[in-house]
Amino acid sequence: MLKTSFHKWRLLLVSLLALANSSPMFYSLWSYSGGEIHRLTGTETKLKVTSGGMQATSTNSGELCVLFQEDHVKVDGCDKDSPITPWQSPPEWEVREVIVSDLNWDNQEEIAMLVWRPFKPWPVDRFMPSAGRINTFHDKNDMSCHLILIGLRNGNIKELWAGSAMADPLREIHAADLDGDGRQELVALEHAYNGNPRASSITVWAWHGFGFSLQARQNGRFSSLLVLPAEQGKVILTQ
Repeated sequence: MLKTSFHKWRLLLVSLLALANSSPMFYSLWSYSGGEIHRLTGTETKLKVTSGGMQATSTNSGELCVLFQEDHVKVDGCDKDSPITPWQSPPEWEVREVIVSDLNWDNQEEIAMLVWRPFKPWPVDRFMPSAGRINTFHDKNDMSCHLILIGLRNGNIKELWAGSAMADPLREIHAADLDGDGRQELVALEHAYNGNPRASSITVWAWHGFGFSLQARQNGRFSSLLVLPAEQGKVILTQ
């Protein structure tokens, strides 16, 4: 089960705020609204230190526990007598990140995973005159990046949605209602497959019914990203 204590997160936030105040050249704050990412100044942003972190996801059928270890994920009912059949990520998947979210806006929590796996072209490309539209969506080792959602529905853990290979891979994914509309966006860093992951851009994505569409991108050379609570809502802290 993935849990993070309040004290650990409080110490992390206090440390980051101290760094942001002493090293404004290296840390920056951003907000998202109106389909755009806006840079904030320290004088217009008051952050809140609150509890946070990843908790086991609670569902109508009981609590799910997530074990994330050595690039693989196992999801099971937390109760030892749970009737839920465990789910495990396939051995060929390299799971890089796991978060609990409601990114598909169905008012039920799911588990979002950032997965690297061997690249496969679209099956329909075999029948298309202009095939190969995603042939470059992988790294030099033929591994591609995907976002995959799984959740508990009707008593079973199942794959709710699996994205095709991304044009450019993501990292440091977060689910948060950035613009205050009551629905979560996906915010992440994005970089080229064979580029420097420590020189990434900020991206914000939103669910469009059966997949995600890019809402905004802030180009840059960012190496890390956090989403933090502030008086005006959620803000993005980058380094």
